Amino acid sequence: MSEQAAGWIVTALALYAAAGVVFAVPFVIRGVNRIDPVAGESSWGFRVMIFPGVAALWPLLLKRWLGRVS
Repeated sequence: MSEQAAGWIVTALALYAAAGVVFAVPFVIRGVNRIDPVAGESSWGFRVMIFPGVAALWPLLLKRWLGRVS
């Protein structure tokens, strides 16, 4: 693999992670309530704990969140 291709992969992963973090903040605050009402009554400790998973799986959760909202 060339150095340039490796750079593109790293950049793509960084953009994916940044988008995940940007998505995870509002999702953990409001979106989790709409997808799972029981989780909406949870503590902030639970929300902090799910933050990394939300950031990693953001495309899936975005689809579910938009599907429930509309």
